[in-house]
Amino acid sequence: MPNNYRQEVFNVLLAQLLQQRGVVAAPENMIRHGVQQSRNMPDVIVNFRGLRLAIEGEVSNTQDAHNKAIHSAQRRVENGLVHIGVAVVYPAALRQVDFTKLQSALAESELSIAIITESNITEFMTGTVVALEQALRTAFEHLVQEDVVAEAVNQLDSAIEVFATALSSQEGTTQRIARVLGVLDAPPDDLSDDDAPVAPPTKHLRDQKGAARRIGGLVIVNALIFQETLSQHDNRVSSLRRLIEKNEKEKGDLIGAFCQLWQLIMDEIDYYPIFNVAKEVMLDLSAHADTLRAFRGLAHTAQQIVSNRAALRHDLMGRIYHRLLADAKYLGTYYTSIPAAAMLLRLAFQPEQWPLAWGQVSDLEKLRVADLSCGTGTLLTAAADAITHNYINAMVDKGEPVVYDELQKVLAEKILYGYDVLPSAIHLTASTLALRAPEKSFDQMNLFSLPLGGTDLRLGSIEFLQNETISFLDLFGAASAQQVTGKGVKDRREAPMPELDLAVMNPPFVRSVGGNLLFGSMPESERKPMQKKLQKLVRNNEWTNTTAGLGSIFVAAAHNHIKVGGRLALILPKALLSGVAWANTRDLINRHYQIEYLIASHDSERWNFSESTSLSEVMLIAVKRDHVTTTSGENPGHTNASSSTKVYTIPNPLVHKRRRANEVTAVNLWRNPTTAFEALAVTNALLSGEQHGQTLMNGQGALDIRLGEQKLGEAVQIPWETVKHNWLLPCGFAQSDLTRIAYHLLEGRLWMPGFGEQGQIPLCRLDYLGSLGPDRRDIHDGFSLSNSPTPYAAFWGHNAEEMTTIGQQPNRYLMPLQAAKKSRPLRRVESLWPLAGRILIAERLWLTTQCLFTVCLDQPVLSNTWWSFTLRANAKDHTQKALGLWMNSTLANIIFLSHRVETRGAWIDFKKPTLEALPVLDVRTLTENQMVRLAAAYDAVAHQDLQPFPQMAADPVRAEIDRSLAEVFGWPDLGRLRVILAREPVVCMRRL
Repeated sequence: MPNNYRQEVFNVLLAQLLQQRGVVAAPENMIRHGVQQSRNMPDVIVNFRGLRLAIEGEVSNTQDAHNKAIHSAQRRVENGLVHIGVAVVYPAALRQVDFTKLQSALAESELSIAIITESNITEFMTGTVVALEQALRTAFEHLVQEDVVAEAVNQLDSAIEVFATALSSQEGTTQRIARVLGVLDAPPDDLSDDDAPVAPPTKHLRDQKGAARRIGGLVIVNALIFQETLSQHDNRVSSLRRLIEKNEKEKGDLIGAFCQLWQLIMDEIDYYPIFNVAKEVMLDLSAHADTLRAFRGLAHTAQQIVSNRAALRHDLMGRIYHRLLADAKYLGTYYTSIPAAAMLLRLAFQPEQWPLAWGQVSDLEKLRVADLSCGTGTLLTAAADAITHNYINAMVDKGEPVVYDELQKVLAEKILYGYDVLPSAIHLTASTLALRAPEKSFDQMNLFSLPLGGTDLRLGSIEFLQNETISFLDLFGAASAQQVTGKGVKDRREAPMPELDLAVMNPPFVRSVGGNLLFGSMPESERKPMQKKLQKLVRNNEWTNTTAGLGSIFVAAAHNHIKVGGRLALILPKALLSGVAWANTRDLINRHYQIEYLIASHDSERWNFSESTSLSEVMLIAVKRDHVTTTSGENPGHTNASSSTKVYTIPNPLVHKRRRANEVTAVNLWRNPTTAFEALAVTNALLSGEQHGQTLMNGQGALDIRLGEQKLGEAVQIPWETVKHNWLLPCGFAQSDLTRIAYHLLEGRLWMPGFGEQGQIPLCRLDYLGSLGPDRRDIHDGFSLSNSPTPYAAFWGHNAEEMTTIGQQPNRYLMPLQAAKKSRPLRRVESLWPLAGRILIAERLWLTTQCLFTVCLDQPVLSNTWWSFTLRANAKDHTQKALGLWMNSTLANIIFLSHRVETRGAWIDFKKPTLEALPVLDVRTLTENQMVRLAAAYDAVAHQDLQPFPQMAADPVRAEIDRSLAEVFGWPDLGRLRVILAREPVVCMRRL
């Protein structure tokens, strides 16, 4: 008797076959319970390398089977339910097979298969489950390499540029649009730092006018895209093509027709944030032929974008917006890359870490997620994606239907909070969230545009540092917050901040040095009073430091609003890990949080996680604890030479079941993902292997993060107690073996890969041996350069081609200043010259071309690019030579790099407090024989040329330095260490 199996039965069995082959991970219920012949099965969704994959099948004797299968799979992808759809047509003969033999029969059957992704739909092919496996792997490789958003961005960029060019000669139109958008038209005043020149005010003003025209075009095309999307669901909304053709036929007012329709949408449907600003911009356009032609170009591009709906689910408009914004330098509004946001939020929202029923929307709506500097909402969108991912997986595992649109409404109305000082950015955030479910109208959104400057000298969301709610007094027209909601923009006398489960941020990077860019977009009359107000605000907050920039202050502001068990998810400059100015932020997290993930890019082509900068950055996820105590009674993170090791007690830790208790997972990327799908695949590879991850101290090797044959990085686990005292160590090097070498070296042990511990190294702090001299600013405040000899010798500059030997001679002279420079105190020579030294340590380095961390001279000098170091008066005669030799050895190079402040890849520097605590060879413990031998070795190499750091592996002089130290201390050959260090990306600026 024939069986009447539904296609869902075949779908589930096919998923199980793929699971058995290790291709996918199927929901537990599917595997545990199998299928029953009469069961009405839900759609099959499985995990494929971190992506959701749906199998949509039809039986061949079903009418129009191929079209039905591919249409169903395509709909799942377009609606955002899955990333990959598999359309399968099963042979009708399978319906005649006994159920006990059905799976084996399916495994041998010839299937008709098509693969649907965001970027491609394949033709149907014929093959068994083996062919399907290969097709999926091929589709995956293409998907992680292709970026549909990048293609859409290029289309939009081109159309917007044409639009802006059409308006370039219309000064009045430009000024009106700038007023609508709130684009500042005041050029910044001259900056105080001579080393940081800025563009002339006229150029700045010209750039801002260009930005106003381009952002105006972006706002218009955003509304056009939304109109086209709405037209698919509401017959009151005309499609772009219909409205343009009707207007051309009637020779009517094209701009007016769109404004009229957009007003109707706002009055009768919704989506005020999307259409109101766009309508206001449109009303300011002239009827010039070039303008109308450019507008039609925008409409045509909008149609192309809507045809690929997948692109709309990402922060597409944000990617364009940050290209167009002229004030990025002054506002620090660097755009978070979509792949970075996907990685960060997927890790932050691992379902096992949260006490939530992910399959219950009523439970999820209790979540509160905020970005205090949300920009166009990239991180909030990624948070929505991660929460949606967990929800869908939970529902599929329960075998219950997914209510996608309902969740998106809850996300937009209750879960997500965004704050920014740029109204146009907030409107685009609202648009991005609304496009996730265009069929749904949102009654409210918790998106706030906060005033910056003005008569009240407002500081934006920084003011959350002081209060749970930012209030605005209604006096003399004082500024107010604008809340962007589904029904419109409301002027609010306060902007609330809820108690947060997650604060996610890529806060502004601007800081108070290198051009004094804090509030640099504001006019001088407001900027300096705002800076004074900020100083007063942070004066009594121990967790902030304006030298680190606004990022430090934003982290402290968020901390005040995170509940116990909640999390911080941050993208910050890599200087966070070792910079002196960031010490307060590290102390804050040491005291109140436990870091779960540190993620760094060692990709020499992309050190950053933001699109608009080349700065080295790091991502961090930390969970908040209720309290932390120390046995020493000191504040955590503060150490001194005599303090004992502190023990931290963390009550009731919430530990991921995959991660060992109280350990940090350090992720060091060799390839920084360039697409969202590549990022999700990396995250999946990390999570699926994390339970097997190796600890830094006692393990071997590392967790390989791979995509197929390509290695994308490594991960190791490190005790939180260790990380607290050296945040850079886990992410200082791309190669985990080198990180292990550094860890043991800092503990005074020589550890060799493959051999283990090979000896002891006597180390002490540098300041135990002597004193560091003044910084460059103090020298400039007391001296000027002299063209003739004076009693004050100097070693000036760090020319990579000239400074290639350890032994050096003074190259300039200094003349004492007669009077103080403008706004700076005069430094007395008597307080500076005694700090001149015969050992110099590089203040900053470009590792790719330079070759020396330390040089030695035969007389005391001061320098503008080197820290002078003076040995204590009781130092032995050969101490300088022994120390100079050690400081240019491979072991010392590793220690130096373990304490660097990394600015941009190979561009690094060293701050005075860091160097004072730097572990160096304790020459006080050496015997007379050892000292004499090291001094002789120094004499042999002091005037021989060293090769740049990338060539250290084959450098005979470095080999001789290492050989001499190894002979004196009985160590094995250190050549392997030079090879490992030379291939580090931060050294050679090449990918591993």
